[in-house]
Parts: sequence; structure tokens; C-alpha cells
Amino acid sequence: MNKTYIPALLLVSLLAALHFIASAYSLYVRYPGYDIMMHILGGVGIALSMHWFLLTFFKNTKFPFWSVVLVVFLIGLSWELFEAYYDIAGAPVGTPAHYRDAIKDLFNDTLGAVGAWFFLRRK
Repeated sequence: MNKTYIPALLLVSLLAALHFIASAYSLYVRYPGYDIMMHILGGVGIALSMHWFLLTFFKNTKFPFWSVVLVVFLIGLSWELFEAYYDIAGAPVGTPAHYRDAIKDLFNDTLGAVGAWFFLRRK
């Protein structure tokens, strides 16, 4: 049985708790590295969740690594659009600082997905 859901569920739960705490205490503003950590953990959590989903519902199909990374990237891009729409990004929307922040966030999401792949490969 595929038990990837256990670390995925734990990580996504931890991520949600850390996000609510960070929002309540302005940790994203006070500690710039907090956002980096959250995006890396988000990339890992999404990749683990995708891995579990694919192995559970598509058992006989082999999915390449890049497909999971692509899904993580697209979800990260959706998050960046959400931040821009609600004007909660790390910098004013449309400025060079905003674009740098969005690219950094997408890089960190992808980095988390690659880290999850290394974790899953050793199994």
C-alpha cells in the first residue's frame, strides 16, 4: 500500500498551521526567510500529495518526474496570481520587486518539488 499520504498530510497540515500563525503575527513581514521556507515546504507537500494521488489512482501508469514538478509549478503560479489579485504579495503588484519576489517564490516551490523527488527516490 502506498503510504506517501502520511508525510504529505502531516506536511500540508503543518504548512497550514504555520501559515495561520504567520498571518496572525506578521511573520512574513518580520522574517523575510519565512516566505522562502513556506514555499519550499509547499513544493514538498504538493509533490508528495501528487505522488500519492498518482500512485493510488493510476497504479499501472508511470509518470515522469517532470510532470509532478510541472504540477507544483502551476499550483505555485496560481498562488502567485492569487497574491497579485488580492494585493498580498511581498511587494507592490506590477513593480520589479514584485516580479523578483514571484520568480523567487516559483523557484522555491520547484526546489521543494525536487527535494521531494530525492526523498521519494531513496524508497
